[in-house]
Amino acid sequence: MPGEASLVELPQPKRISLSESVADTIAEAIATRIIMPNERIVETTLVEKLGVSRVPIREALKVLHAQGIISGGGHKGYRVAAFEPGITQQIMEVRLSLETFMLRDAIENWRKGQGSPAVLQPPIELMIASAKGGSLRNSLIADLEFHRAIRQAAHNPIVGTLWDTIARHVLIIFNFERFRDEDLEASARQHEQFRDWIVDQVAKPSTPFKAIQEALEDHMLLIARKKTGDVSISR
Repeated sequence: MPGEASLVELPQPKRISLSESVADTIAEAIATRIIMPNERIVETTLVEKLGVSRVPIREALKVLHAQGIISGGGHKGYRVAAFEPGITQQIMEVRLSLETFMLRDAIENWRKGQGSPAVLQPPIELMIASAKGGSLRNSLIADLEFHRAIRQAAHNPIVGTLWDTIARHVLIIFNFERFRDEDLEASARQHEQFRDWIVDQVAKPSTPFKAIQEALEDHMLLIARKKTGDVSISR
């Protein structure tokens, strides 16, 4: 029928359910240590604190359990997963792999004039403001939004969807002592430096895949290397 094709071609709006929003809120609380590792998660407390019914909270807890962010379930209830070093290592390896593809595609799109690396500036400005206000929470969120901007610029639905599934894990790992700088201003500067590197690559005709991977690993583990002197997530 006339008009049907045009309707099919329209981009679909992004929808986020209440349960997904609740899951994000709980993950953020875990990341900022409002809810501590191994702490028991009480459903009735969440109902009271979040002001929502039990149904979306139960759905959110099921999602977080399936993602390995919380453990337990059933009559025993849930507890925050411990995120042992081995699990953290696996998440970082997956993240590096996915974000290398995402950054490769984002840089290529920006070279073609499809958008601009200027989209990285708002998260950086939020990091700067967070540092001035001493808000670790906002700094963590801004860090994730910086990388989410790259994910969106990549226009790679497969890799992007896979990245979305570990975004909550990444947010939590950001707050681990070995993966963050207590100086929030330093975090903002590091992202500015990485942004500058990306802008330089956009101006070039091409960037080797390995160079993108190495730049990302340096960016992701700069703090860890400063603290331990020897950290790697690549194989």
